[in-house]
Amino acid sequence: MLGSALLFFLGILGLAVGTLLAVRGAVQVADRYGLGETAVGVTVLAVGTDLPELWVAITGGLQELDGIPASGMVVGAALGSAIAQGTLVLGVAGLVGYLPSGKRVIRRDGGAMLLAIGLAAVLMADGTLTRVDGAVLLLMYGVYLHTLLRTERRATPDEPAEETGRLPHPALAIAGGIVTLSLGAHVVVTEGVALATALGVSQSLIAATFVGVGTSLPELALSVRAARERHGRLAVGNIIGSNTFDLLVPIGTGAVIHPLTVEARSSAFDLGALALVSLVALYFLRRRRGLQRNEAMALVVIYLTYVGVRTYLG
Repeated sequence: MLGSALLFFLGILGLAVGTLLAVRGAVQVADRYGLGETAVGVTVLAVGTDLPELWVAITGGLQELDGIPASGMVVGAALGSAIAQGTLVLGVAGLVGYLPSGKRVIRRDGGAMLLAIGLAAVLMADGTLTRVDGAVLLLMYGVYLHTLLRTERRATPDEPAEETGRLPHPALAIAGGIVTLSLGAHVVVTEGVALATALGVSQSLIAATFVGVGTSLPELALSVRAARERHGRLAVGNIIGSNTFDLLVPIGTGAVIHPLTVEARSSAFDLGALALVSLVALYFLRRRRGLQRNEAMALVVIYLTYVGVRTYLG
């Protein structure tokens, strides 16, 4: 079991490193095409920093095809990551810097996130996610992304995305990041299933806690840096966009590869918790003054409470 735990955490490290490589390359490419800060936050960075969840879902779906149960890992990782991002990541970023928000982001992107939660809950209600269900989730994300890009083009251009230093070959960075992500995801899913079996707990518990936090590390690093450098809108856009992506694309992709079995009690709890923390976070962000430090601390406490209750429920 010790060997599985070590490989599991090395896999999470691989996910983080691969994501940072891919995101840096993608931001540089996006900057060449003139995408502004908000657009980059909700699209390129939101998708890029969620590559770990997507690769975990793809790997889990492929394992299901091979007859190895991994549905709990796919669904649990996506839901756990979304909860961590909406509480822990947003809270820590709010503690180190100012996080403003605008009505457009709250109404459009926050509304899309809440719709994604509702759709996921409806499709999971019968205990399974079929290939058709997965296609519906992916279609909704496609509609959201199309709407987002169309409205961003009509909006007044905002500040260019912040870079951390130009890469000589951004395409190679993206390719190297994807390879690292693939290897890391395979290790995380394989060893995560082994750990759950050895500890006698559900896959969804391991996925929603350890994997959820681990796959949120790229969002945490990016959001903290953005908040420190007064790019709070970038951080907020990334977090909200990431949560919408998590609910629609990884789960949808995993279900399209192979139908997924949903653990009724744990998934219902996770979806309920996600809906609640999302409403709280959007309420905090909707005011002009942005996220206050006491509210940011409350979000961190909410996440720790969630982990405690989730561990107790198993």
